[in-house]
Amino acid sequence: MLKVFRDNLKYLSWVLWLVIVVFILFVFVDFGGTVNSGSAPLDAAAYVGRDKVTYAEFERAFRTTEDFYRQAYGERYTPEFARQLGLHVQVLDRLVGDKILLAEAGRMGLETTDAELRREITSLPTFQGSDGVFVGTDDYRDILRRAGYQIDTFENEVRTQLLTNKVKAILSDNLYIPPADVEEAYRRQVEKAKIRFLKLDSNSIAEDIDISDSETAAFFSESREDFRIPEKRVVDYVLIDRAQIESTLEIGQDEIEGYYNERIEEFTTSEQVQARHILLRVNDERGEDEARSQLEDARRRIEAGEGFADLAAEVSEDPGSKTQGGDLGFFGRGAMVKPFEDAAFSAGPGTLVGPIQTDFGWHLIEILSRREAGTQPLAEVEVRIRQQLRTERGVVAAESKARDLADRIEKEKMGPDSWAELAAEESGVTAATTAAFGRDESLPEFGRSSAFSIEAFEGAPGSVSEAIPVARGWVILAVRSIEPPRLPELDEVRAEVEQALKERRVQDEALRRLQTAAADPRASERSFDEIAENLGATPEESGFFGRDDSIGTLGPNREVAAAALALDVGGRSEPVALADGALFFEVLERESFDPIQFESEKDSTLATLRNQRLGELLDSLVERRRQELDVSYDPALAQNFGLTDQG
Repeated sequence: MLKVFRDNLKYLSWVLWLVIVVFILFVFVDFGGTVNSGSAPLDAAAYVGRDKVTYAEFERAFRTTEDFYRQAYGERYTPEFARQLGLHVQVLDRLVGDKILLAEAGRMGLETTDAELRREITSLPTFQGSDGVFVGTDDYRDILRRAGYQIDTFENEVRTQLLTNKVKAILSDNLYIPPADVEEAYRRQVEKAKIRFLKLDSNSIAEDIDISDSETAAFFSESREDFRIPEKRVVDYVLIDRAQIESTLEIGQDEIEGYYNERIEEFTTSEQVQARHILLRVNDERGEDEARSQLEDARRRIEAGEGFADLAAEVSEDPGSKTQGGDLGFFGRGAMVKPFEDAAFSAGPGTLVGPIQTDFGWHLIEILSRREAGTQPLAEVEVRIRQQLRTERGVVAAESKARDLADRIEKEKMGPDSWAELAAEESGVTAATTAAFGRDESLPEFGRSSAFSIEAFEGAPGSVSEAIPVARGWVILAVRSIEPPRLPELDEVRAEVEQALKERRVQDEALRRLQTAAADPRASERSFDEIAENLGATPEESGFFGRDDSIGTLGPNREVAAAALALDVGGRSEPVALADGALFFEVLERESFDPIQFESEKDSTLATLRNQRLGELLDSLVERRRQELDVSYDPALAQNFGLTDQG
């Protein structure tokens, strides 16, 4: 479900749901005045050629997207969930894509007329009365004012969305989907198989494989190209370390008190409960009574001394909390569904509650602690505020110092040999030289940085870069030397060669054993269990899977999926090579293509496939134009989200 939301978010029709939902949110929900009341922001979040994504656009789009996810995921949506999802980056990426499509509209000579704009706005339910008629100019202005919009800002956004929709419509109209592709897409959707398989993997075979020096040398000789050492570079650099600069910043007590008083709502909390739970879902395999009975049994085990967290990790079916022993953290009223909330807030710390039923299934709850409503005193949050202010100022100070040093190096024509002296004069600054590294390698000094790698591998020896953001702060670099790609000697890559040879030998041996078993004249008369026993393997069963689905513990494997879908029920495969061994299976069940059913679902399949192809086409177009346009991000934003100018 998460992937579906991610994929669909990029190119949803935002005129009907962005605009309407934004209005509903901003008219009826108080977000604490974080939107800039329609006024122009001080800075742009991103530049796309000569256009820009303003912080106001970014914030509005993020809050709308966040509300969409919150409605979709309910209690499972948390700020941590949003961070794991990369929601900020998704939204910014979509806005950059919209700006690129807007530029494409200009290339196509498209425009939005005043009549089209008027028709679109007057058709929005937000601006219609109970009779379905436009509310009139005065009410229209009033709704915009209460939503924090200036009329020009809002109408420009609608005009922009209409333009990008025209681009999408033109691309969609020119998409041709062959009938064979529609049938193929439907087959991928409905053709399923369930298999029973046995796998011989490296753990069961590797210990029997010995590799001699002569075999290693022969293998290396025939596959030396596979071990080619790529181009490497050695780089001199100056690092402006953000953490070190932060540590030198003094934050006064008056500043901390000012921050606290100006943002007192950040430190005001409602009554909260910390709880953990075990969830059992109700489905075709487990009814209401069985779920409740299993949780009652779990409760008895806990009351007898078994750990709640251990049991939750074992049996809970809530993927969001299972790995944390069922811990849901602290939550206030309104964060959970009503039956769960009522049960949690009605009990004291240390209490077991349930089983109770919600729309998600049956829950057993343990109350860990409670927080009463109130405002945290300054003394309790002082350390947090000091660190927050220090971090904010550290980001600005590090960037400022980096740009000043880059300017000084350029003006004084300071070569890398004098950078150590420069660094000694400045706090939080170091100068050093890297070991030789490849384009895709992570550097021990500051990890993997796309911006650093691009500059290092595109710069000429001796040329000095601008200040570049990395995880630890900012870097100014110059290429010292280039080591061209080359074929290695065996001793340089012996460990990798021996590992590759052993993997190949393990795979060959696994295939040989399975082929021998399959070629036995009596194999067809033996049960799958007998074959597995003779091979010392344990049979496993998959659930139903399609061509692109995960196959039980095997994970996704298109070769196995294709082989299974080519067999009838009871059919047995030829041995299939895997990266870590080999596989042999028989088909237990099949769901096959039905031509009659296909006819009834052909149109919906075509529509789905058209949307998919349109998304792919838009992705390709945006990516091409991204390379052509000068896309850049606000440095503080880029640092926070780990972005580079290449996206």
